[in-house]
Amino acid sequence: MPQQTPEQYYLDQNSHGKYQYTTLKDIVDNMLLEANEDDSYLKNVKRSKIVNHARQAIRTVSRQAASDVLAIEITVPDTLFWVLPQDYVNYARVSVVVLDEVTGTLRLHALDVNEKINTAIGYLQDNNGDLLFDNLGQILTADSSNGYNLLFKSYSFSGGYQPMLNTSKLSKFGEFVIDERRGCILFGSELMDKEIVIEYVSDGLQADLKEEEITVHQYLRDCIQDWIYFACIERKRNVPANEKQRALNRYKTTLHQCKIARANFDLLQIARAISAQSMAL
Repeated sequence: MPQQTPEQYYLDQNSHGKYQYTTLKDIVDNMLLEANEDDSYLKNVKRSKIVNHARQAIRTVSRQAASDVLAIEITVPDTLFWVLPQDYVNYARVSVVVLDEVTGTLRLHALDVNEKINTAIGYLQDNNGDLLFDNLGQILTADSSNGYNLLFKSYSFSGGYQPMLNTSKLSKFGEFVIDERRGCILFGSELMDKEIVIEYVSDGLQADLKEEEITVHQYLRDCIQDWIYFACIERKRNVPANEKQRALNRYKTTLHQCKIARANFDLLQIARAISAQSMAL
């Protein structure tokens, strides 16, 4: 395939940012090339097995080393809850879009986590307080007093000097909580109809996409390939124990290198933070 010229890159919007990423298909094809060598321990390993190990490798390495953050923008519905993306693993930041009256531009302001937003599932009981069960013997449940049934009303500050005010219960821009069991995010009442940006860490697979559609950062490529290689030979009886240990150590080394490479230590930002803190003292 011919090398893409800078002109082609800049004129093709679909190419922007793609150089930093590689596809699952490229990784699998590269492993298959190694498997074709006569002295390779991957010889006779089926493509389907490598693909399965590759998918698990992406999940594992993305969770441990990746710092790629995806972002979606939503409007908070009247129900005050939203179903999280299918590939969601953890959130990085949840913000509300606010108009800056001074500059006239839109800015993101981080929301506060409020663990007091109730996400508990209610158990149904009879008049005597005994649990109710269905025909299969399972406990009947319902959304009773949780945030799915009763909207969470946030505290508001009306202004004026109030010396006895408990400011720990106040939030400047709004509140939310993540319900991981049900895969939802719940918001406080002050955020109804507001634009929200959810930045989250993905499992790296972006749902059930094709091999050529699943992409990972170039920094993770070697680590993922090392994980696949170790997973493929781990239970092979004809592979020496020292080779298995060497493969495991190699994976741990590249994983450590990935964590360092993706940490994004910015000495200038650190210096600014230290300077700002010293000036505040």
